[in-house]
Amino acid sequence: MPRHSLGTGNVRPVPPLDLEEVKFWLHIMEEHALFIKTGLPFDKPDLIEEAAAFEREFKALYVRADKITSEKKFAELIAESMESLKEFIRYKQLLLGWSLTNKLGSALPPLFFDHVIREAEYFMAILEKLHACKRLAVVKALEADFWLRLMAEHTKFIGNRIDPSERSLLDVVTGYQAEFDNLSMQARDYVSFLAHKPTDLPAFDRFLQDSRVATLRLRDFKQAVHEMIVTNRMLSTIPAAMADHVRREADHFLLVLSMMEKGVIKVEKDAVVFKNKYPGIFDTVAEEKIGDKLIDPAEFLGSGREPKAEEVIDNIELDYTPGSEREPLPISEDAKAKWDVTDSAEETVSLEGDTKTEVVEEVAVKAKVVAAEQVVLPSKPVTEPKSKQGKYKWGGNWPRQLGKLKK
Repeated sequence: MPRHSLGTGNVRPVPPLDLEEVKFWLHIMEEHALFIKTGLPFDKPDLIEEAAAFEREFKALYVRADKITSEKKFAELIAESMESLKEFIRYKQLLLGWSLTNKLGSALPPLFFDHVIREAEYFMAILEKLHACKRLAVVKALEADFWLRLMAEHTKFIGNRIDPSERSLLDVVTGYQAEFDNLSMQARDYVSFLAHKPTDLPAFDRFLQDSRVATLRLRDFKQAVHEMIVTNRMLSTIPAAMADHVRREADHFLLVLSMMEKGVIKVEKDAVVFKNKYPGIFDTVAEEKIGDKLIDPAEFLGSGREPKAEEVIDNIELDYTPGSEREPLPISEDAKAKWDVTDSAEETVSLEGDTKTEVVEEVAVKAKVVAAEQVVLPSKPVTEPKSKQGKYKWGGNWPRQLGKLKK
């Protein structure tokens, strides 16, 4: 049921928390396309061109999200993001299949493609809930399993691209690899424990605290790696954008942990939800009000790119010209034939300053709940856009012109 503002006269037609989540993942998808584009071999120009088209598509969707001011526009954004994301997942699966059979010759390992597919599926689960007009919730064990596995893989990607001469840095990365491999396996154990007997478990609460402390340290290390890269003080083949990318994902995991701990989002305990297709995203968030001050949710997200909630609603003028993105180059018939294949496939937080951290988190969490209370949700699901059957393995009528805004 749509909820209105609390008599202030300021109706917020788009849920700020949901919008910031969507914007975060649109940015992540844009960067996935960038990393794929730059990691593909030069003799695969058609695949490189398609990755560039996806990069433009998700960038355009992010720009549109910046201008959202109504339920209708938000619903349209969700529907079109789902359509683009489905094609992007199929494209990633194709690349994974070729990578697993040594047909791609990419600088990116198969685990990278599997990693970005799982992140895209997680985002799809979020979009599906929003499309059905449901607010987001989590299952703690599944959420920890998903994110800790990502963090463990980040340590491997970083370690594989640091120059072998950087022995002391590699020793540090090796320590993080072992730590997060263990945390990831422990999270998987808790998924099994709690699926058979869902209950409050003090040992699991302690495990989440341990995971938060470890992730804080890893986030700070990623930030240090990024700073060393941009100042040329480290030898590696890690792009600065990738170092910043994994740092922001660690920040987002810390946000999720804090929201679970503070009760900002509802936590599901029914074992049945473990049968869900995607981990971590389920029914509705808690709707109790905490505090009465509205601040910037993006400051808590820490992504560095999201605007303030007030700007999302009020400041809708953006220096962007529809169609200003470069169009994809024409694709030859030979290239199309190649694709018709059967293979598918922030300032750091010290551990001693934990009290200060909790105070900051408390204020930010209160703001998010207030923002969630002062919105009007879409009253009914939006009809999904129809797509024509195409010959390309990753579905739809592809390749098509991407990256354009609808007028």
